[in-house]
Amino acid sequence: MTDLAHARVRQLVPADLGGPGVPVAELCSAVAIAVLGEAAGPGFRMTSLALDIASHPLTDAPVDLVTRVDKRARAIVFVSAEARAGPRLVFSAQGLFSAG
Repeated sequence: MTDLAHARVRQLVPADLGGPGVPVAELCSAVAIAVLGEAAGPGFRMTSLALDIASHPLTDAPVDLVTRVDKRARAIVFVSAEARAGPRLVFSAQGLFSAG
């Protein structure tokens, strides 16, 4: 696993994920696909996505989004992302990308 020095951290407003209120699956999915693809890099296409979304409501607190490249080989890349509002998980996602 990669450490935080190799992770990309950004902040989202709750509205990006459907807040305040319960996160919206379509918005979480779109954000996850975008950040995972960005981390995988050009020339790779997504072949698998696992996405788990929490059901607790978002508040007005910012959401921290951490994206990591877990493993990179010549033809495949494993990437993960985790979104948290404070200590609470909003979503976690894992993607597998292959050279296109």
